[in-house]
Amino acid sequence: MRRQLLFACSILVNLTVPACGSPHQPSDTRNIDEDDLPGATDAAAAPDALPDSAEVNPADIPDAPGCVPLCEGKGCGPDGCGGDCGKCGGLQVCLDGVCCSPACEDRDCGPDGCGGSCGHCEAEAVCLDGLCCEAACDGRDCGPDGCGGSCGQCGPGQFCMTGVCSDPDQDYDGVPDVADLFPQDPGLPGTVKPNTVYAHTASTLYSMDVKLYKLDKVGDFVWPDDEATHKMTDIGIDSYGVLYGTSYEYLYTCHPVTVQCSLVAKLPSAFNGLTMVPAGLIEQDRDVLVGISEEGGWFRLDVVEGELKASKLGGYGSQYASAGDAYSIAGVGTFAAVHKDGQDSNLLVSVNPADGHVLADIGPISGYVGIFGLAGWTDKAFAFDKTGDVLLIDTGSAEVKLLHETEIPWWGAGVKTKLE
Repeated sequence: MRRQLLFACSILVNLTVPACGSPHQPSDTRNIDEDDLPGATDAAAAPDALPDSAEVNPADIPDAPGCVPLCEGKGCGPDGCGGDCGKCGGLQVCLDGVCCSPACEDRDCGPDGCGGSCGHCEAEAVCLDGLCCEAACDGRDCGPDGCGGSCGQCGPGQFCMTGVCSDPDQDYDGVPDVADLFPQDPGLPGTVKPNTVYAHTASTLYSMDVKLYKLDKVGDFVWPDDEATHKMTDIGIDSYGVLYGTSYEYLYTCHPVTVQCSLVAKLPSAFNGLTMVPAGLIEQDRDVLVGISEEGGWFRLDVVEGELKASKLGGYGSQYASAGDAYSIAGVGTFAAVHKDGQDSNLLVSVNPADGHVLADIGPISGYVGIFGLAGWTDKAFAFDKTGDVLLIDTGSAEVKLLHETEIPWWGAGVKTKLE
């Protein structure tokens, strides 16, 4: 400001105006506003201007003349100078400078391959290979859950068998030692095929698929090498698939593929029917073998130190006698073919597995009096008559259909106590 005043005074001197700041300045001399002096406005606007030494990097300013776009190896995305290296077409997205096509066809969840997602599963489901999957662990204590996870682990000394923690299995044949009469022989006792019922004559074993109803001959029974007369009267199959059979005198286990029969013990009395009752109905932790007498008695059979013990649990009741067979499946029920007083045909009934007492009559098997073999699956019962006919019976409606008309003289049938 001082330089400005001096400059202004210089001008006034040249105009012969008395010197500025003179103590003898006339009283009528005008007061001069500094804002009216030349250069005053430009000087006042200057304080915020950059100093002469400040420098600006052109590359820091988009579109600045000195910015070099960086697009080498890039087909899309920003170039670093406010522009782009290209744009992706259609549904493509730019991922790290490359145009990427999301891959969500036939996928409901999981990554799309381009940094995004094909969707999310509900809270109880997990994403497995692009599909939402719900773990299936109902009734399972161990093993895979079907969605890449596990339903649990078994404790020390146990192994996982079809989702259930089972006892030790020395020979790793799928039959735990407590249910294996040959615990150190992986070739015995053998197990039945899944989704299959078995039927037999006195000398030959057959199998039947439960979905296609295809009937096949497995083979003739190979009996123990002794002088006894062996005829198979009935069979029963436990939850592991071990096949047991009875003759008039003996109890056997028979390999369901080779049909080799091994003697277990001599029977304490004669039975015309045999079945296995699932674990949890008589014994909490294991299946129980049950023999059925002609009068309908229900006997528990246990092998104790090589001898067979029979304990009567009950029977069908005073109106009923055994036609020859029964079967029991966990979660399905226990059913028997019986004779009933006053009935001309055999009858299908449901029974209490703990004592064999008849709970309800399902319905007559009209025209048949020799249902010696009985097996089942879900809501279906399969009746094998001594004439050779194989029947399908609806356990709900009691409707009877002929499946096979053969000349095979059926003597018995059996099925696992647990569905696959």
